[in-house]
Amino acid sequence: MTNLAVAAALDPGRWQNFLDELGQVLGTRICTQLIGYDQLTNAAPLAYSSGYDPAILHLYETLYADKNPFAANFSKCAVGRSISTDELCETEILKKTDFYADLLRPMEDIYGGGGSMLAFDADRMFLIGGNLRAKDREKYEHEWLQLCVQLAPVIRQSLEINRMISGLSFEKWAAERHLLGVGTAIFVIDPTMLIHFACSKAHELLAKGTLVGSAINRRLQFRSEQAQNQFSAFVRYQARESSNAFSNLQMVDEDGHGWICRAMGVRLGDRDDMPFSAFMTKSVSAILLAIKPNNNYVTIQEKLQAELGLSPVEAASACMLSEGKTLAEIADNRQVSVFTVRNQIKSALAKSGCRRQAELVRKIEQLRLQGIF
Repeated sequence: MTNLAVAAALDPGRWQNFLDELGQVLGTRICTQLIGYDQLTNAAPLAYSSGYDPAILHLYETLYADKNPFAANFSKCAVGRSISTDELCETEILKKTDFYADLLRPMEDIYGGGGSMLAFDADRMFLIGGNLRAKDREKYEHEWLQLCVQLAPVIRQSLEINRMISGLSFEKWAAERHLLGVGTAIFVIDPTMLIHFACSKAHELLAKGTLVGSAINRRLQFRSEQAQNQFSAFVRYQARESSNAFSNLQMVDEDGHGWICRAMGVRLGDRDDMPFSAFMTKSVSAILLAIKPNNNYVTIQEKLQAELGLSPVEAASACMLSEGKTLAEIADNRQVSVFTVRNQIKSALAKSGCRRQAELVRKIEQLRLQGIF
């Protein structure tokens, strides 16, 4: 299970596989869930689940999402500790609720179980938990709660890595399929420029070799001497400074194509139970490097207007949102207020049939994937 949680660190889509396996690991069926929110990355709510009847999930989302008697007492659970469903809501009280009658009892009385708090502060809350049948409580509940506590540190660390990759200045590059959007290459490297992770797009970029490459020793090398010097300076700065640095580079490859290169320093080794312990120690920092084609904004905006029915100002804001800019950055770039940008994004969501900003970004990425842009 630890290996599956580590795999989800750089590929959030694998949380589903993690929960599917977690629900079977004790030899009985447990309905599992990973829930929470993160105001920094606007990933609210983070919600993965396994084992629940789809109709029950739909009923929960439409009628009971804000009426969960368990959620009212999440604050009672200290980070890293476990808490049972009975501690969250006493069984006698729970059984008098519509929540129990409509959701838990129809699924073989799954009011047992509980979970462990992964993070809980002013910006975010994450919880790993599960529901098991009442008849299984005596045999499996204690073992389940112990498992949640044992897995909590590595799950929390993987969520931290998810946050670092999808958060900060390029948070909105996130798309469901590739995390940082179609066409983006992402690397994790150490201070010696050694590549420890490269997504599929990054491997393609390395194989092409017109912008970056690597020798047999797996060390990243920019083809441009200027870019290499700039990036090397950034790596040295990150290695010696206590804060995490951030850098933007605009580059042109040997074929004349423009690229955006964003590098972010992260000190993952300072966190508990680092899954990359083989190379990430207390004294070593890492670099998250994202490289993406520098698309022509004007062309994309025109296509957004035609394909999604957006106005020019809505298309401009949506385009910048899909390229990773925050609302404040969009407002500053376009010399308008954040409130104006927020209203334009809301209008773009309505016209495109999307409910959330992430859905709009994903729709734009899908249009790119289809070759429309």
